[in-house]
Amino acid sequence: MLAYLSPVAAQALEMELDGEHVRFVHRWTPNEGTPWGAMTIIHGFGDHGGRFAGMATSLASLGLAVTAIDLIGHGRSPGRRGVIGSYDQMLDEVERAVRWTDGLFPRIPQFLFGQSMGGNLVINWLLRRDTHGVPLRGAIVGSPMLRASNMPREKIMNAGRWLAKCVPNLRIPTPVQVNKLSQNRQAQDAYLRDPWVHRSMSLRLAASLIDSGLWAIENASQLPIPMLLMHGTDDQLTCPTGTEEFCQRAGGLATYSSWLNCRHDLHDEPVREQVFAKMTDWLKSQCITTYRFPSQNRIATAVPMAA
Repeated sequence: MLAYLSPVAAQALEMELDGEHVRFVHRWTPNEGTPWGAMTIIHGFGDHGGRFAGMATSLASLGLAVTAIDLIGHGRSPGRRGVIGSYDQMLDEVERAVRWTDGLFPRIPQFLFGQSMGGNLVINWLLRRDTHGVPLRGAIVGSPMLRASNMPREKIMNAGRWLAKCVPNLRIPTPVQVNKLSQNRQAQDAYLRDPWVHRSMSLRLAASLIDSGLWAIENASQLPIPMLLMHGTDDQLTCPTGTEEFCQRAGGLATYSSWLNCRHDLHDEPVREQVFAKMTDWLKSQCITTYRFPSQNRIATAVPMAA
């Protein structure tokens, strides 16, 4: 069990991130004391930042400031559902989110978390973009979309790439069986009732995610910062062996954490408290030489933050 340390303040509202781009944002912070670090969450496909409230509350109660932004075309942010202008546009979303968090919480260690599609975006942003202007100490990815559990044959993928060039914004339904997300019935029911999730993906986005995942594995050795990669052995949506291969190719900066009998959304699984503890220990290990952490034990309570 985690020993929660402080009450948590929560906030969710629409904001201009850089004077131009309006996004719906979520924020969780310790209600007492100064955070020892800040984490930016990049959610998965069809998802939104609010679905990480449980994880964010747990981490914030342990002294971490946490933010999540609904990506373009997701949640309560603008944009046609599941449609992108380009893959680079999605990497721009990651950078915008990271810089917004850094502006809110300057002079403390910054971290990134990406789930599923968000894991793909975090990894590719780190591999493809110059991140020296952001003081990132490390990144964590959960069940990253690097390789699908059932990859189509090359002929089918080539046909899909051709179609994506011809009709890039054509959307295809991507229904999901909620029991593949997690074993947690409450989380399954919450997903089905959530009005802000969607399951429709453009051909351009689908092709981009497949190709960028394979590219990331091939270029894993260029990883610039420490990374913790977590995957459940029973994930039927994204491939655990793809994540493990990325970690092996990345070398000493990457740490692989396998979760036996767990499914896609580790943050919603019955073992989620162990997952959060693993994350917290790893995050602290990246900045333990600089910061001290409180030791008193208190149960977290969610306290609304004034807008």
